[in-house]
Amino acid sequence: MHHALFEVLTGEYADGRPVPPVAGVAEVRRSVQDHLTRLLNARRGSLQHLPDYGLPDIAPVYQGLPYTINDLVDNIRNTILRYEPRLVDVQVKARNVKQGDHILYVDIDARLSSGHEVRFETYFYHGRAAEVRPRRQRERQQEPE
Repeated sequence: MHHALFEVLTGEYADGRPVPPVAGVAEVRRSVQDHLTRLLNARRGSLQHLPDYGLPDIAPVYQGLPYTINDLVDNIRNTILRYEPRLVDVQVKARNVKQGDHILYVDIDARLSSGHEVRFETYFYHGRAAEVRPRRQRERQQEPE
């Protein structure tokens, strides 16, 4: 497994830590997390050489909730499949949105091409950058019907 090109060129992760010469599973997970953060915060059309890199404007998602959340989930999954080749078996699921909540919660589960599982939780804050964090293993909670 390899680091992302951006990290190879800069020599560091997004948090400023240096990139080690050999990438183990933990380092690749961190690299994927950093790339997903950049990818999900980029807006389509902002890169002239890759016009479909990133997500479309998500402001309309907030305006159309709860009916538009599935469109966001589909866009996230398709964007990851296209621009993060280190991930396979990508599954994206939105958590329930509470009335008046301006945060969208999305879980991303996948496997590295090496077979190791990766799990992220992503927070889309209205008017702020999205955050991608490692998701800890937790018991499945029954969601209210």
